[in-house]
Amino acid sequence: MNNNTQRAACCATLTSLVVLLSGCVAAPFIVGGAAVTTATVVTDRRTTGTIVSDQVIEQRVSYEVDQALGQSKRHVTVTSYEGRVLLSGEVATLNDRQTAQQVAAASLDVREVINELAVMDPTSMTTRLSDSMLATKVRSAIIGNSRISLNQMKVTVDRGIVYLMGLVTREEAQLAAQTAAEVSGVQKIVTCFTVESAEEVARRMQNVDSSNASTSEQP
Repeated sequence: MNNNTQRAACCATLTSLVVLLSGCVAAPFIVGGAAVTTATVVTDRRTTGTIVSDQVIEQRVSYEVDQALGQSKRHVTVTSYEGRVLLSGEVATLNDRQTAQQVAAASLDVREVINELAVMDPTSMTTRLSDSMLATKVRSAIIGNSRISLNQMKVTVDRGIVYLMGLVTREEAQLAAQTAAEVSGVQKIVTCFTVESAEEVARRMQNVDSSNASTSEQP
């Protein structure tokens, strides 16, 4: 069994929820009730376990922040990549902003918190719909650039501000930011990438292959 087949096969053993990075085009299969593509797992620079962990972190931190802020008005988006958590959106007070960061930092498996929460009234549903459409446009633009891959990053948009997270080389980071900036409607680009050299990325992928192959061999 080659590495790509092993990496795809190991996904079928997962019982946790895995969410596909939006914008990828490939035939989906079902894992724990969610649609996951083989292409995502094969090209992602995270292990399958880390992909699952990031999704769990997003759900857990969202719940914990929601509970901590109680009745306070807010719109908080949580994005995780390799345990690095981005908080974006809006909260009512500076204290709410600090509380959200403290809660996220204390949550299980969170390595770092990037707090981009704005202290202001929550955006309207119209604005959020516009942000969602803009995120789709940015993802499509990245997919259309053959020199970068959406599977190495996540795209989040709040108030027209595009946040890019992932694990990339310096060149890929620059290309992703430039590509996103050219999309109509983008107000600002915030890069939250982990940047590694091409050699480091190659070594990482070898480790990912080994880790996923080991997972697939477990009973």
